[in-house]
Amino acid sequence: MNREPASRRPVLILGGGINGAAVARELVLNHVPVWLVDLGDVGGGATAASSRLIHGGVRYLEYGDFELVREALAERGRLLRLAPQFVHPLELFIPVERRLTGVVASLSKLLTGRAGRWMKPTSRGLWLIRLGLHWYDRFQSTDTLPKHTVHSVGEPGVPPVDPHRFRWLCAYWDGQITYPERYVLALLEDARQLASAHGIEFRVFTYRRARWHPDRWHEAHVEIIPVDVERSPLEQAEEQVVVQPRAIVNATGAWIDHTLKKLAVPSPRLIGGTKGSHFFTAHDGLRQALAGHAVYAEADDGRPVFILPFGPLSLVGTTDLPFDDLPDRAVASDEELDYLLTRARRVFPQFPLS
Repeated sequence: MNREPASRRPVLILGGGINGAAVARELVLNHVPVWLVDLGDVGGGATAASSRLIHGGVRYLEYGDFELVREALAERGRLLRLAPQFVHPLELFIPVERRLTGVVASLSKLLTGRAGRWMKPTSRGLWLIRLGLHWYDRFQSTDTLPKHTVHSVGEPGVPPVDPHRFRWLCAYWDGQITYPERYVLALLEDARQLASAHGIEFRVFTYRRARWHPDRWHEAHVEIIPVDVERSPLEQAEEQVVVQPRAIVNATGAWIDHTLKKLAVPSPRLIGGTKGSHFFTAHDGLRQALAGHAVYAEADDGRPVFILPFGPLSLVGTTDLPFDDLPDRAVASDEELDYLLTRARRVFPQFPLS
C-alpha cells in the first residue's frame, strides 16, 4: 500500500488512449509520479476507432468557431513538426457541383452557431468553399503546408470523381496519423524513460480496472484489479494492487461521462450523444484512384463523408447518428454502411462498392 506523503503520491490516470498517454508524459516531464490503468490494451478504445485524421476543423469555420480552428491548426502544426514519423501531410479534395449555392444556409449557421446545423442542407458552391479555404489558409501560421488550390475535374493528378456530377475539385491540406496506437506507445515509452532517468514512479496497468468507494475516492485507497472474470476471486486478490492517489485524471474518452458518474462528480454531459461509423475496403481500384490523396465529399443531407487512404486499404466514413448507450456497444449498423456505400458510389460510380 502506498503511504508516501501527498507530494510523492502518484496521479492516477483512468484511460490509456491518446489523451491518457499524453497527460501521463506531461506529468512525468514535470516530475509527477503516475499510475495509468486501462480496461483493455493501450490505445485500444476510441483511439483505435478514430478516422485517423489530424485536421484543423475546416468545417467549424461555418459555425463561427474560429478559436477552435486556430487551436486545432496550431496542434496540427506541432504534431507535423514534432512527430513526423507518425503524422504526415494529407491532401484532401472537395468535389463541387455548382458555383453559387449554400450561401444563405452557411450565413445562418455562422450567425446562429451550432443551432444552424439543423437547417435544411444545401450543397456548398465553389465560391463559398474557396472563401472558407482562404480563411483556413490564413489561420494556419504554425506549419508550411501548401495553400488551397482549385482544379477542374479530369485534370491529371486529381482523384477521378464523377465528371457528370462534379465540375471542380478544391484541394487543401491537413494531416493523417495512420497508426495512432504507435503514437500512444511512443508517448508511454518516452514517459517510462523520463521517469527512470529521474527516479519517478511510473506504472501502466492494462486489462485492469480501478475500484473505489464512490463517495470517498478522494480520501480512500483505490484498488487496481484484473478484469479477467474467468479468474477466481483468490487469483484476482493476489494480483490486486492498491494506491492512494493525490488526484485522478479522467481520460476515458467516449466513456468520460460514465466515469464521472462512477466518481460521483456532479457534471453536465460533456461529450457523446452521437456515434460515427466507418468501414475499410480493400478495393484496389479505389485505392489506386485515391493515389495517396483523400476526398472530402458532401452527402445529400449536408454531412461530410471522407474517403481516405489507409495503406493497402481505404477508409470510408463517417456517420453522425444519435446514440445514448455505452460506447463499447456502438457498432456500425447495416443502415449506416448502406449510407456510406451510397455516398462513396456517388463520388466514384466507376467502383461499385457493395
